[in-house]
Amino acid sequence: MSRDVQRRRVLRNVILLWLDPNMNIDNDEYKYLLTQTSEIIDTIELHNDPDQCIDFCTDLQHTKVFIILPYPLAQQLIPLVHDIPQLYSIYVLCNDAIPPSQQLNDVTPKLKGYFRTIVHICQSINQKTKQYDHDSVPISVISPTDCSKYDLNELEPLFMYSRLLKQILFDIDRHLHTKERFVQFLREQYQAEPVQLSIVDEFEQNYKPDSAIRWYTRGCFLFQMLNQALRLMDSNIIIKMSFFLYDLHQQLNELYTFQSTVWSPGVLYRGQGVVKSEFENICKSVGGLLSFNAFTSTSVESETALTFCPIPPQDPDTIAVLFVMKINPSVKSTAFALVSSMSYYEDSEGEVLFSMHSVFRIESVEQVDDVLWRVKIVLTNDEDPDLKVLGEQIEEETQGSTGWSRLGQLLIQMGHFSEAKEVYLTLMDSLSNDNHEGLAYCYHQLGVISSGEAYYKAALDFYEKSTELYSRQFPENSVIRAAVQSNVGVVHFKMGEYSKALEIYENISQVYCDNLPANDPACATLYNNMGSLYEAMQINAKALEMYHKSLDVKKQISSPNHPGLTVIYRNIASVHDNLCEFSKALEFYEKTLEIQKKSLPPKHFELAKTYNNIATLYDKIGNYTQARDYYEMSLDIFLETHSEHHPSLANVYRNMAVVYDQTGDYSKALNFFEKALEIFEKSLPQDHPNFAHTYNNMGSAYDNIGEYTKALEHYQKAFEIYKRIRPQNHPDLAISLNNIGSMYDIMDDFPKALEHYCQALDIKEKSLPLHHPSLAIAYSNIGTIYEKTGNYSKALEYYEKSLHISEQSLPSNHPDLAVICSNLGQLYDQMEKYTESLDWYRKSLEIYQKSTTSDRMIELATLYNNIGAVYTHKHEFEKALEYHQKSFDIKQKLLKADHPSLVNTYNNIASVYQDMQEYGKAIEFYDKSVEIGRKILPENHSDLMATLNNMGSLYYEMQKFTEALPFYQEALDMAEKTLPTDHPDLQELKENVQVLKQYLKK
Repeated sequence: MSRDVQRRRVLRNVILLWLDPNMNIDNDEYKYLLTQTSEIIDTIELHNDPDQCIDFCTDLQHTKVFIILPYPLAQQLIPLVHDIPQLYSIYVLCNDAIPPSQQLNDVTPKLKGYFRTIVHICQSINQKTKQYDHDSVPISVISPTDCSKYDLNELEPLFMYSRLLKQILFDIDRHLHTKERFVQFLREQYQAEPVQLSIVDEFEQNYKPDSAIRWYTRGCFLFQMLNQALRLMDSNIIIKMSFFLYDLHQQLNELYTFQSTVWSPGVLYRGQGVVKSEFENICKSVGGLLSFNAFTSTSVESETALTFCPIPPQDPDTIAVLFVMKINPSVKSTAFALVSSMSYYEDSEGEVLFSMHSVFRIESVEQVDDVLWRVKIVLTNDEDPDLKVLGEQIEEETQGSTGWSRLGQLLIQMGHFSEAKEVYLTLMDSLSNDNHEGLAYCYHQLGVISSGEAYYKAALDFYEKSTELYSRQFPENSVIRAAVQSNVGVVHFKMGEYSKALEIYENISQVYCDNLPANDPACATLYNNMGSLYEAMQINAKALEMYHKSLDVKKQISSPNHPGLTVIYRNIASVHDNLCEFSKALEFYEKTLEIQKKSLPPKHFELAKTYNNIATLYDKIGNYTQARDYYEMSLDIFLETHSEHHPSLANVYRNMAVVYDQTGDYSKALNFFEKALEIFEKSLPQDHPNFAHTYNNMGSAYDNIGEYTKALEHYQKAFEIYKRIRPQNHPDLAISLNNIGSMYDIMDDFPKALEHYCQALDIKEKSLPLHHPSLAIAYSNIGTIYEKTGNYSKALEYYEKSLHISEQSLPSNHPDLAVICSNLGQLYDQMEKYTESLDWYRKSLEIYQKSTTSDRMIELATLYNNIGAVYTHKHEFEKALEYHQKSFDIKQKLLKADHPSLVNTYNNIASVYQDMQEYGKAIEFYDKSVEIGRKILPENHSDLMATLNNMGSLYYEMQKFTEALPFYQEALDMAEKTLPTDHPDLQELKENVQVLKQYLKK
């Protein structure tokens, strides 16, 4: 064991680590440390292993680390670890004085000194910890521009949510979350820490609502835990402490009411360290609003406040600020009170405590000296024009019969599903069994939460209970029951049961039409849901119609930047994406993102969805670097906000895998695909379309690494699912048929390949717009088969159809357009029209050079190979080698040493050396080609056949006829099994074998 204290949930701003290979928990110095610091720092851990200690430190989030290191270990470790962001302060314990020349004070300001006793370290830690806790009160800044918009959703999210929480928490029934439950929670957290447990015992025995201020100012777990929870918006802890928040606010409010008749401070002061980025925001926002989003300590004396300014700063990223707070005695505002007589500490004379979310207007910012700034702010109240409008909109956003139901709605909006569930379960505990409507509402909300967490069966069970209870009071065609059924439809949609969802939506539409005005918000929600359903069914025109109906209703009842609009904008973008109207799609996605960034926390799951959608769009237009960046932003959020089995997380894994597949990182791609499948298997029915999508993607990955049998197996799995769940002419069936055809193409089963390609084209022509890029792919694939079977006129016909559609529907630098140009170049090469061939290859190369980084390098390698082949045919061998070498260099970097595509590469290089009559080098490269081909390629593969034929021709040229015949014969045997009887390559092989046999007979 490297630590003697068990890890658990971190509830504080700060952790103290002591790293010493020779220390143990029975050491007197360690016991002294626990005694002196445990009231300030509740998490103190002893580590013996430096590597594990550093790992523990870097794994922490939202927490700063104070660390004690022994000398001389500190001398080795500090230069290596001082840049770790979580590391805040370093203390070196040494038995003897260390000469200044041997100290590392210049390495980092985090080093607080060399100490000869633990007593002095404890004194310093207590001081620095109090400073850090003091500075960690969360601040929000609202610029004058945002204030002037009078729009809740233009505000910084932390400002909005802390105000909402304040309104809701002070309106709830405090008895639903009691001191007893909180104490039970504390005992679970501190079970291994006797010092903390003794404070918990004292709290349990002595706490009363009128002692809230005394307990808060004590600085024990209550102070740090509450500030940490408010700073991080940790709803779970906030709910558990709601009774204490209520008591603390009420006590302050009573004092405020009493003191305001006899005392008015006029000006108050608060000194603290402010992070540079936050301070810069304050400087830019003079005239705007600033809120302290937790309970905030101030002083009547500026000298006292200055002692809390970090001078000199503890952190180079921190600015020392003295807030000068002007108070208008005639204006009723946020509760604040002089708490000296009630404080835990006797030396707190002149301390004034504000309740949470006190809002000020920024009057000025001025520099006092090199290290100190003064910010003058004026206390506002709810009659402030900006805040009054915001307050009205807050009421509208979280409507509910009780504070608890409003809090639950807020938590669902924030994506905090587990905390929301706790709220509704708590609310249900307070309801009697005959309160059918109240219980039905709670079950309905639990269904919404389960649906959001992708527990679809549980969601349907909760909705069924809700419907049964509502049916005791409301008729079947009532709006309230229709609302529940609407969410049932959503669950069936998410489960891929589209016909059930459509039937439900159509029934609800009739109920709403009969009972609601045309611009009711419920109508907007229903239209949007129906649009999503039609989109999933690939009925894009109907989907757009429904989305725009939803948008029209939303615009009538919402502000231009209401978060509810983002869902519709994103959905409209998705349909334009489906229709390959990419610029329109990006326009609507950017509208979505602009609103979300203003109205949601930076880690909200709705942002993750939009990042994922934008990534998918960049993927489709060939910008894979941007796609990967957006997918990673999406994944980062999903990992923080969703359970490990949520299908949305699986979709991000799958999308990232596609990008890794396209950029040549096949092992990563397959790893992400497997992660996605594992999640789908736990959360979705077996025939859900996500399985088929993933099997298709995995087939592509196996194709790219040359495992064609596995690729075909996965493509066929996808097709079988699509056949069961999709309409007859659904585009997904066409994609699946096309993929199966591509495998038969690679495996040289050209009749089966053509059959599947033609079936795919038939579906696409019936289901897609005239110039859809997918049609271009279908025509190009059929052209390839005709080319390989020697029907060049048919091949040209289909390639030209493909080119025409691509030029109409794709950007001029799209890689798919480059592929089609390359196909035409290859066809003209086969037809021995080398000038035309090179022209098309140059067009293809020009596109790749504009659009390709590491994203589609394999395609670029293939193009270099093809250009080299033309120069070979033109007998310009040096140029041919140059291009084949370029192709080989790319493949060598990206592919494994025995990748199937290297068969063709080695064959081409050998062929050039053969034409240059450098037979030794030619044999060397042919041998490499044959070795890989026999090992990796399917039996009778055309690439291996080509190499064997070339080796026969090489030995023939060298007049080694006995060696030539076996190669020609093997190539002929393959050709007779795979090529049409009139194929020119087959005829040529027959002639070569016949000539050789006759010659050897003579």
